[in-house]
Amino acid sequence: MQRCRQWLKAALIAGMFLIGVATVGAVMPVLSRLLGRRAAAVNDAIVVNWNRAVCRILNLHVHIGGNPDPSARLVVANHISWLDIIALGAQGPCLFVAKREVADWPVMGYLAKGIGTLFIDRGDIAQTAAVAEQMAWQLRQGKRLVLFPEGTTTAGDRVLRFHGKLFHPAQLAGVRVQAVALRYGGAAKRCAPFVGEDEFLPHLIEILKLERIDLYLHYCCAVPSGVGRDELAQTTRKQIVAALDPEISSRRRRFAESRSVMNS
Repeated sequence: MQRCRQWLKAALIAGMFLIGVATVGAVMPVLSRLLGRRAAAVNDAIVVNWNRAVCRILNLHVHIGGNPDPSARLVVANHISWLDIIALGAQGPCLFVAKREVADWPVMGYLAKGIGTLFIDRGDIAQTAAVAEQMAWQLRQGKRLVLFPEGTTTAGDRVLRFHGKLFHPAQLAGVRVQAVALRYGGAAKRCAPFVGEDEFLPHLIEILKLERIDLYLHYCCAVPSGVGRDELAQTTRKQIVAALDPEISSRRRRFAESRSVMNS
């Protein structure tokens, strides 16, 4: 019975990828020609619902903590797996910023390019500057961008340094920034990380074997506009580290409560 469920999930996921390829390759371009600017909202809805359908097939349960800030235009998160992109993309319309290597992933790379993902080549200074300008322009247009400032994935056991230059577009556009802490639970804590030399298709097969995937998203307090890029990087990283460490969060809460009592 379990093997049958795995085969069914595999067939459904393959079908969703085929639908995705057809949609970004044919349907969305046609809609853009027919509807003009109005196509953006329709295409956004298609992408969000595609992500939600994939979550349902994988039995990926997203547990939300904190309060998403609709006025925060740049969302930054620690990065563990390609599943992060599916889960965050299911929360609402957004535009992802990814490392250049993602464009070469089988299927997922094609889909990422098709929905307008911005790719950063960390070894090309001129290209990075050009993408930063694109990011600032998108932010000024009211788009919500999702960025993984570590620049790579981890096993979820640590949060790497956030690169300050990646926050420069938010500083240029004068927008609020919200950090999101990602943590997988249960069996997914071991299987979900997509790191190092992992290849997409073998990893997907392992994911399909999971009966359930639990992902915890904690939205931290948004950082207001007007903050410098390095401070944005340091502040959001500290927020995510605290959110991932219950003991640290508990200590900070008790400290804040004690200060509140002293000042009252």
